[in-house]
Amino acid sequence: MALLLTKEHASYLMLSGDIPSSLPRAIVKHYIRSLSPRFEFAIVVIGAFGLFAARSLAMVFDASGPTPISDSGLLSIIVHEVVVAAALLTFLKIRQWTLGGLGVAPSLRETLVGIGLAVAAYTAYVVVVLTAVGLSPYVSHVAANPIFSSSGLSLVMIVAVSIVNSIYEELFVAGYVISALKERRSMWTAINVSIAIRLSYHLYQGPIGVLSVIPLGFIFAYWYARTGRLWPLIVAHALSDLLGLLAAS
Repeated sequence: MALLLTKEHASYLMLSGDIPSSLPRAIVKHYIRSLSPRFEFAIVVIGAFGLFAARSLAMVFDASGPTPISDSGLLSIIVHEVVVAAALLTFLKIRQWTLGGLGVAPSLRETLVGIGLAVAAYTAYVVVVLTAVGLSPYVSHVAANPIFSSSGLSLVMIVAVSIVNSIYEELFVAGYVISALKERRSMWTAINVSIAIRLSYHLYQGPIGVLSVIPLGFIFAYWYARTGRLWPLIVAHALSDLLGLLAAS
């Protein structure tokens, strides 16, 4: 009740000069810090991936098929992710999370490890797809007829979205989700939830996309859960996005 009364009278007290103007900000910070870990988790996951997952699911049932990839579409992704990341990182900072705590530590060594992870993820993808193609005529047909097309993608936009998207996704789907669940639940719960979230917003890519996301998601999640080092995942993801978009264009 005291907190509610303070909120109601904060503006009056500021005008009267009885309290510093920073009090409303302090009230907000106090409220955010008082949230339960479950509520924090819901805010971050839904905020980061809710819209993407909803759009992905809608596209699965859209008979017209995926929209062609364009520079304007990539720009909208960049703007959305920068804005949402700024908001969520501010929220997490108030909750005492830090980038260092999530394992963001760029270095040449970690970059080389990231290249190795990208190779491992691509190798796993090839093995899984080739196996699925050999077992299913439908998957074979889908693999021979890509569902995505591009409309004059520029190299600058491809590089920009590859960097921004890889940082955005790995910060939240690996760094935050696994860190938040590993201690409260278990390592394997954290890994499985991370993979499930990653898969939810890639459903629009169809069977081949799913077959690529599952091995990549497992390798990334297992690596991070065991090491706590996020930069290699960001590098590997950026390389995967870069090569994929270059191929599409």
